[in-house]
Amino acid sequence: MKLEERPGRAWLEISLENLRWNYRTLCGAMPEGCKCMAVVKADAYGHGAVQTAQVFSGEGCDTFAVASLEEGIALRVAGLQKDILVLGYTMPRDAFLLDRYQLMQTVVDEAHAKALAETGHDIACHLAVDTGMNRLGISYRDRAAIERVLGMQGIRMKGIYSHLSVADSTLAEDVRFTQKQIADFYALKAYLEEKGWRNLSYHMQSSYGLLCYPMEGMQYARPGIALYGCTSNTPEEKFCVDLKPALQLKCRIGCIRTVEQGDFVSYGRTWEAKERRRVAVMAIGYADGLPRSLSGQGQALVLGKKVPMVGRICMDQTMLDITEVPEAVEGDIVTLIGTDGGEEIKAVELAQRAGTITNELLSRLGSRLTKTFW
Repeated sequence: MKLEERPGRAWLEISLENLRWNYRTLCGAMPEGCKCMAVVKADAYGHGAVQTAQVFSGEGCDTFAVASLEEGIALRVAGLQKDILVLGYTMPRDAFLLDRYQLMQTVVDEAHAKALAETGHDIACHLAVDTGMNRLGISYRDRAAIERVLGMQGIRMKGIYSHLSVADSTLAEDVRFTQKQIADFYALKAYLEEKGWRNLSYHMQSSYGLLCYPMEGMQYARPGIALYGCTSNTPEEKFCVDLKPALQLKCRIGCIRTVEQGDFVSYGRTWEAKERRRVAVMAIGYADGLPRSLSGQGQALVLGKKVPMVGRICMDQTMLDITEVPEAVEGDIVTLIGTDGGEEIKAVELAQRAGTITNELLSRLGSRLTKTFW
């Protein structure tokens, strides 16, 4: 994108080619017979669900996962005709929408299955099985309940899945816990197949599960954050495959001012100038998804140099100390996530400074940000 074509306030730059690269790379890491169920919930982790789904669909992806009924409908309205699984709870009263838009629904427990079956609508479902997350799903131990749901009239059971709760951890006890989750799911799969349930699609791995715990015999893997070229927790984390960040977060300097020794900047007088400093006001704030917890902690790139955030982040503006970048002027582009010159700030670095994970940081980037695709 040419410099003069970039938006005037704050925006996201999303590389469609990097999305394609990540999809192909992750598919290449899957065993034979396993397909990608691309997770595009939360507006594709801030990357734009419709555009992202179109990219993955163009690469051959035929199944997508969203968090809610509304997210699934939005993809249908945009023209996506591939399979879409709603991972979260949908009220039985809304079953007619699942039917109308041909969305697959997660069954969260036996009562949910009964209520959906009694609606009279034709609904395809995947059953969530709890192997230790203790969130959604019937316990893997309750095989009788699982079989009752699988055989229930009024819904079409297409798959069965579970979720790994600590696949991103390298602690020995967490590795053992994950291995037990996998073993318990395999045991349930073997039991159900022995009992004659042979036409179900099984899936368990999200990004870290796919890349850290290879599993044979699964019909799907459900990568999320890895599709977008990011790790979740720390800058030191590395995946075993070469992924490329697809998103950059940028804004413009709206104002530059000189503050004298003893002057304060922003709400609460939390930052005081110890000497004369040059302060830039960025046209971005917490209403755009920049965490307020980055106040006094975050960094940004101005003309290829890292500079600190100062004072409290406001709803619509954030301040930088640009004393060391005297050539900066109003209208210059600031990079909060991405590269400028030889410097880079990764999403995971910004998330760590904010005291959170990349997944949250990206998924909360606000609707005020213009999305640009290239």
